[in-house]
Amino acid sequence: RIFSASLDNTIRQWDPYDLACIRVFEEYRSEVSCMTFAGLSKKLVTGHDDGSVRLWDLDTGSTVNLHEPERGHGNTVACVCVVERNGGDEQLVATGGFDGRVAVWDVRKTRHSRPHLMTAWEAHQGSEILSIVAYGGMNG
Repeated sequence: RIFSASLDNTIRQWDPYDLACIRVFEEYRSEVSCMTFAGLSKKLVTGHDDGSVRLWDLDTGSTVNLHEPERGHGNTVACVCVVERNGGDEQLVATGGFDGRVAVWDVRKTRHSRPHLMTAWEAHQGSEILSIVAYGGMNG
């Protein structure tokens, strides 16, 4: 699967063989600034210019909005990556923003919990974060 996001407020899914547009997702709330795919949960994860992170269900097009400006990002989410831990039982998303903060989100949705912010910190005081990568445990 190939996905692209544009200033026209759409995310497009492309067929990798014939390059045809398969599906268009519309974003009404804020501009998409970055995205990645969470393989285990089969969700598209997007970061936005209002500091929010969204999980997109590719079957229904529905979203879960994760936005905690007091603790998470108060500005554009510039980069996002997925971390699987405990043999794939847990899936985390790490984000970096123009506010210099890194945030870690638990993106699992179970009967007893919903996706939420786990922790965030000022990683680059006074400087924008442009890229992020994570691997391994992340406290686990």
